[in-house]
Amino acid sequence: MRQLLRMAMLTSPLIGIYTIIPVLLFAASLPQSDVYFIFWDQIRVLLAVLGITFIVFVQWLINIWLFKILANRINSSWGKALKYFISYGIMLSVVAFLHTLRLESSPISIGTFIYYPFIGSFANNTFIFIIFGLVTSRFEKAKLEIDKAKLELSQYVTQQEQLKNKIHPHFLFNTLNTLKLLIKKEPKIAEEFLVRLSAYLRFSITETSKDVAVIKDEVEFCTNYIELQKVRFSNSIHFENNLPDIITNNKYLPVVTFQSLAENAIKHNAFTKSNPLKISVKLNSDETISFTNNVIKKRTIEKSTGTGLKNLHERFKLLGSDMFIIDSDEDNKLFTVTFKAFDNENNNY
Repeated sequence: MRQLLRMAMLTSPLIGIYTIIPVLLFAASLPQSDVYFIFWDQIRVLLAVLGITFIVFVQWLINIWLFKILANRINSSWGKALKYFISYGIMLSVVAFLHTLRLESSPISIGTFIYYPFIGSFANNTFIFIIFGLVTSRFEKAKLEIDKAKLELSQYVTQQEQLKNKIHPHFLFNTLNTLKLLIKKEPKIAEEFLVRLSAYLRFSITETSKDVAVIKDEVEFCTNYIELQKVRFSNSIHFENNLPDIITNNKYLPVVTFQSLAENAIKHNAFTKSNPLKISVKLNSDETISFTNNVIKKRTIEKSTGTGLKNLHERFKLLGSDMFIIDSDEDNKLFTVTFKAFDNENNNY
């Protein structure tokens, strides 16, 4: 906003001088007897420049208000076009009113020159749009670069968390130890366990560097993670995916969204084979996605820092979505996180 106001103050006098020059040239080409207003009078010329400068500055303020203040209210393509119509409409109405008063007091226009104030003001408003676009695009580009840097930093933090929680030596020790026991007792289950572990590690290493992933891959990654944990926790975790194929095949989420939520559920609940942890993901009527798990409180409650969910929420925001609702239903003992998926890899909805 400050940059736009500064630009308005700098360009308004220049546009005012530029606008008055054709008037001076037009007046100079006429016989003196036909000129009602002596433009060569320096004081009158100065007043004319100041008057036009003021009008141009007002045009700047109107456009700043339309495109910055109303931008949060009107975001559609027709809404943006409406802003242009409103801007030109206000500008032409003001000029018509001022020009009418001016003609009544001391007309300066003859012949076709009567239309010049409207043409000049229309051109000035167009110049303002061009300068406005250059300034805002510059800062939007800078903002995108900053957001990209924040996202990269967030991704880096996420990758570090993934490395600590999934490829940590303790995790690998428990997983490989479980695999060793399965090889001796259940060779077929051990083979399936190894396949899931391989797919899980491959996704962890190769895909977490991306910003988003198709939901189908997210479901597969989360399923592999839960299946690995089910062996460790004696099949006391149930996972149900109720998303339709049209969603899983065509929608995108920040990478490891489902796995992060599943990990959060496993970490903060005390579940057993007789009282299992039930995790489900479904599509709501408003096309949002809900990730839900039952709440089974631990006897010793650990104070949660909320870092995992906060980081995931921040990644949604950096990718362009503030839809991330956390709902803890104590009566029904359900914990739900609701969010909206992206339509494509460019993070559009």
